[in-house]
This record gives sequence, structure tokens and C-alpha cells, in this order.
Amino acid sequence: MSLQQKMRLLSAWLPAGLPYVETEVGSYLYLHDVPYELESILARWLLLQPELTDRDLSTCVLVEGGKGIAITREGWESFLCWLVETLRAKLDDMEQAHMEQAQ
Repeated sequence: MSLQQKMRLLSAWLPAGLPYVETEVGSYLYLHDVPYELESILARWLLLQPELTDRDLSTCVLVEGGKGIAITREGWESFLCWLVETLRAKLDDMEQAHMEQAQ
């Protein structure tokens, strides 16, 4: 793992927060600043939702910034909500399977 990847580990960002860029129109997070563990997951999630990536639509959460492509704060928060829902659903499945095994 490279030094840049280590600096982007989720554990490194939790205490300090993510490096959002604040502008007059909103807050953005450059995709290259997304925590390393979530980078490919975010990319796959975005690919499966063209309404979030089509720049001709008002629902698009991607913007071109001075340092590359960024995701809006709202887009990032939607991704995190989906991530938490997915984890909860998986835990529910695991708990159900555990209860069935115990019977």
C-alpha cells in the first residue's frame, strides 16, 4: 500500500473529517479524497445510478472542479446512507441465520 493510500484510509479521516471543498454553490468532496476503502465501492455505486452521473440531469451529484471530479455533499451523504442500509441489512440476515441455527 502506498503512502498516499495509507493517508486516505478511513481510519485516518474519522478523527479529522473529510476534506470538503466549500464554494458559494455548495460543498464538494474530490473523488481522489474519498477514503481509500470506499473508492471502488463509490465508483460502482455511481455507475449503477445513471441519474446521479448524467450531467444533463438536475439529479447529477458529480461536478468538475479545479482538481478533478468531485461529488456533492448531498451525493456523498446519499452514498453513506446506502452503505449503512446495506450493512444493516447484511447484519439482519446474519442475525436471522444465527437464530435459525440456534433453534
